[in-house]
Amino acid sequence: MELVTLPPGVDTLLIPLEGAVRAEPGRRRVIYFEASREGVVDREGEDIAADALWASRELFLKQGNIDVNHWSWLGNPPGTGMRPEYVIGLPLEVRRQGPSIFVKAELFSNLAPPPPGSSGEWADRVWHSLTQMAPPMRWFPSVFGKLAPDAVVDVEVRDGQKVRVIRGPIEWYSVGLAQRAQNPALPPVSLEPLSAFAKAETTGQPVAMGRVAVVPYRTLAKALTQAAILTAGDPRALDAKRGLTGVPALRRESLEALYRRLAPRVLRGLLLGRVEGSVEGVAKAFAKLGAPPCAARRMALRLGKELMTPKGVQGKGRRRP
Repeated sequence: MELVTLPPGVDTLLIPLEGAVRAEPGRRRVIYFEASREGVVDREGEDIAADALWASRELFLKQGNIDVNHWSWLGNPPGTGMRPEYVIGLPLEVRRQGPSIFVKAELFSNLAPPPPGSSGEWADRVWHSLTQMAPPMRWFPSVFGKLAPDAVVDVEVRDGQKVRVIRGPIEWYSVGLAQRAQNPALPPVSLEPLSAFAKAETTGQPVAMGRVAVVPYRTLAKALTQAAILTAGDPRALDAKRGLTGVPALRRESLEALYRRLAPRVLRGLLLGRVEGSVEGVAKAFAKLGAPPCAARRMALRLGKELMTPKGVQGKGRRRP
């Protein structure tokens, strides 16, 4: 059996859904990111000690925020005064793993259309760019705060470059999300739990967020394996169980057999990035592989439902196209 390997640095696939999923308690706008990593120098030639940020985590959690480009603190353009409308969320939790500091945060959700230019509108813009654009926009985290009066800052020379090593104490107020990475070594914001949060929170199941389903690649790989196994079955046995005979059985049998034969190929195409992760893209893939146009869209919707309900890809509670 062909094995599927994950592309480097990728562990999820965003598949657009037909309709938006409204913000509700079970579908909060939660994001994860690595805020800082000791030993790595940022664009300003600074290296922040993990101990310094960790010691200030309570201040960040109680009074800090998530904003766009630090504009809520510095203004837009910088130096023009604080602009609270650029605050888009709040931190929920901070964890440390070795030299890295990880943050779980939540972007604001709106119960009514937000006023133009407000925090709610900016939160919507960022969330939209993460969940309703293909490919998703990249947002990179950048720590913001100030040195305490008794802060210790060492100057070291690394690879011929002077580096300011901030030992602390510091007052950590915010993390800004920007299009340009302040620290190129850190990955962009993720909708999936990262590192320190991953073991505790990752269920490996698809999650609906906005107009997309966040589907772990491993779930797709498992679905591909299950689909390959099911393809080896005899669809006529399913029809016999349901008491289907004659023309109806032939029609349903043909479509069922076709779906079970094509689904693994479409799943493989999704995994390899050859099939667009949308209802239209998946339907087009089914049609290109030989599905009748009238059935291709139904097959695409069925595949999406089975991905969102893992029991479906294991052959339980399956519906015919």
